[in-house]
Amino acid sequence: MLMQTCVKIKAEVGTLYDILKYVHDNIKEPLLAGNVAKEFGYSKWYFCDRFKSFTGRTFVEYVRHYRIQLAALDILKGTKILDIAISYGYDSISGFNKAFLKEYGCSPTEYLKQVKESQFYYEKRRISMFQLSDRCAALREEAVNEKSFMKQYFAQGNVYFTIGHLKALKEGYSTTESIAAGISYILEKFTPVIIPGELIVGFNFGEAECDEYYRPRDNDNGWQVIRKNHISDADARLFFELVKNPPAADTESPAVNLTEAETQSEQEWSAIGRCIDSNHTVLGYEAVLKKGFLGLLREVEDAEQKNGKNPLYEAAKKICISAACMGEKYAQKAKELLESDNDNYQKEDLEQIIDNCSRVPRHPASSFTEAVQAIWFAHIINTWEDHINANSIGRLDQILYPYYAADIEKGILTREKAFEILCCLWIKLYRDYDVQQSCIGGTSPDGSSDVNELSYLMLDVTEQLNFIRCLSVRYSGKTEKAFLKRALEVVGHVQKGVPFFFNDDIMVPALMAKGISREDAFDYTQIGCVETVIPGKSNPHAVTGETNLLKAIEYALCNGASMMYPEFNPGVKTGNISSFKTYKQFYEAVLAQIQNILDLSCSKIAKHRIASIVNSPRPYKSLLTEGCLESGKDFNDAGARYDYYQVMLGGIPNLADSLAVIKKFVFDEKKYSLGELKEILLNNFPNEAVRAEFINKAPKYGNDIDEVDDIAVDIMDKACDILDVMSEKYGLSFHAQPFTFLWMIEHGQHSAASPDGRRKGEPIAYSCSSMQGRDFNGLTALLNSISKLPSLKAPGTTSAIVELDPKLFCDRNLDTLTDIFIAASKKGLCNVQFNIIDADTLIDAQKHPEHYNNLAVRVSGFSQKFNLLSPELQNHIIGRTKHTCL
Repeated sequence: MLMQTCVKIKAEVGTLYDILKYVHDNIKEPLLAGNVAKEFGYSKWYFCDRFKSFTGRTFVEYVRHYRIQLAALDILKGTKILDIAISYGYDSISGFNKAFLKEYGCSPTEYLKQVKESQFYYEKRRISMFQLSDRCAALREEAVNEKSFMKQYFAQGNVYFTIGHLKALKEGYSTTESIAAGISYILEKFTPVIIPGELIVGFNFGEAECDEYYRPRDNDNGWQVIRKNHISDADARLFFELVKNPPAADTESPAVNLTEAETQSEQEWSAIGRCIDSNHTVLGYEAVLKKGFLGLLREVEDAEQKNGKNPLYEAAKKICISAACMGEKYAQKAKELLESDNDNYQKEDLEQIIDNCSRVPRHPASSFTEAVQAIWFAHIINTWEDHINANSIGRLDQILYPYYAADIEKGILTREKAFEILCCLWIKLYRDYDVQQSCIGGTSPDGSSDVNELSYLMLDVTEQLNFIRCLSVRYSGKTEKAFLKRALEVVGHVQKGVPFFFNDDIMVPALMAKGISREDAFDYTQIGCVETVIPGKSNPHAVTGETNLLKAIEYALCNGASMMYPEFNPGVKTGNISSFKTYKQFYEAVLAQIQNILDLSCSKIAKHRIASIVNSPRPYKSLLTEGCLESGKDFNDAGARYDYYQVMLGGIPNLADSLAVIKKFVFDEKKYSLGELKEILLNNFPNEAVRAEFINKAPKYGNDIDEVDDIAVDIMDKACDILDVMSEKYGLSFHAQPFTFLWMIEHGQHSAASPDGRRKGEPIAYSCSSMQGRDFNGLTALLNSISKLPSLKAPGTTSAIVELDPKLFCDRNLDTLTDIFIAASKKGLCNVQFNIIDADTLIDAQKHPEHYNNLAVRVSGFSQKFNLLSPELQNHIIGRTKHTCL
């Protein structure tokens, strides 16, 4: 009998998953090892042995751990200790106290005292930190509540760019030179506005949230917008004339001809291929700080002398000349305000602006304040070329530190003043939807930590401003634990999903494996959500490829056809399902479909790239990206030193869970045939009991269960290898990026029901996170599952969002949370983002949005105000597991 039991349990690792589900669902009921063993048909001895082997804890230890973790949350909620003890089945306070002591090293009363003391000491320390100055508090209030009178200048950016761009085309200039003319016309014509109290000046006109500001029409409303935005009648007439009769581009755009399979895969969101050529990069802003635009102009002239005349050089020279004058417009405006004796402005502020802007960005920055101002000016011009979106800032603490350290040593800057100046920059960057990443921390090529005083100061700024500001932290095994703990502390207190974390020990070798030099790989940073870039040296073509690998199940079951759209045949012929006699044969068919999905995406990227070269020259990005001036080639014509294309791999968690179900119920237990499974999916689970069986009786990714985690690992491993093959096939460098952005919603909408229990049309999992609600085995188990993924093969970076109850993420637990985070990182955790929120708050916010105007959550690789999200996204976030146990 014992031998039969051994054979049975070895064949059904999923049963242990079922047992863990049973334990978690009945945690407040009496749970004895013998009774649970009997419930599942095992002897007590064998059950206990296998349970410990599987979980690393005895059954008694596991149950106690989970109960006491939940009890600790109840204590923080204010529930009486006696009531808690009774609710978890303890006969006495004494027994409960002993169990609590084993878990936390203290009694429940002492635990509560420690939590309160931790909060007290944090608040005491927080008071001793730099506080927002009155100026920054006022500027923050204006930005967050959208009171800025800069809105009356929004239309200037697009109107002036359009005039300069189309006028140059009409005069026969190339597209490259015409785009430069558009940027230069903005620089010539924009109204320099200085807001009372600000120390860093400049405005990037927003993203033109409504069409009337983006492109006013020649009617009464359009003229009203024009005059409201301080645009002259002469410019308005020229704008309307050029828009009505636009000149033809200098080069005809190549046609992008797609095959039937490429078109169908696009329509059902299984394999999308485009060429993202705009607003997704980090430029070499450091060059502006070190050389100024006059110094850059000399570099362009030197390159032109060496390589001969070229539209790119003409365009770059025009931008340099115009950009050099940008600061002087603000200096002149500050002088006018100073002479007007306006009571709204402080004399010292205006004098500082005059000093800064008289020098930068024309000349190199000579102080910390000038450096901050120069980098902001340089970033503004970048957003004028192709809008804000994910154009990001880069490693700010590294770029600015030499100026900071020099000024501190000279005695002309204090840490408090630097804090205020950084607050001003953060406020300038503020947006409701912010993916203009700044990065702090990191590691040097010699292996030492790059953390410096500014790294900590920028965390302080983020915490004190307490609004959405896209900030990432790079770290490695050499990073100081104190810095990681401080970063996690900010996560817990800001509770807006920032900062988020990238592991250098994974990212650097992943980038080097793709041909990026060691020195440059150690200088990587992020753009937008999580995309990887080498600042000032690369064109990453972020989120260019987009795939839903879960569709491979549909195609394998239907011999290349779609379940959602039966008339579509975007897959490859892998045989009738009756030909699959073993799980291995079926899995090989799925892998063949994955290869086809990735091939379709890469093929479309290659086709769209040709059109991008013609349609989307980027002279400003070329100016500030190494390789472009040297080669005379544009940023979007492979001019950058590193030119690569990131391909998103979506659906891996669902595909792994689905294959685990198929392996268990079709091939191991033979409870269903593939034909029966196909009918179940086509009919969207007509029997709820079958769906519940698929959800609850087979292991799920995210719970540290090797059987299913290994499937996810192999899928990702094979997909990354396939992308290497595609790189050879198409002559382009494709970088794997297991990331979905927001498109897990659309991928789900275009996917049939899947064997993991997901209904037709429901969202798939976010990136590398487990499917919503399936990761019940605690934070450590989830991080262990994610850490197993072969992230060393994904230089585009993985992405995972972990949801934690705010009471678990309390100050008292920070040391433990930091240790868990470090341990997971050593195992291979690459990128992680934290949402510190409970489901009840989100549900109430959905019902009463007016009460939660400033509630922000981690959505994808960005944070957003919850009440601005679609109902589908809100429900997706609510459905994610909110971990209450470590």
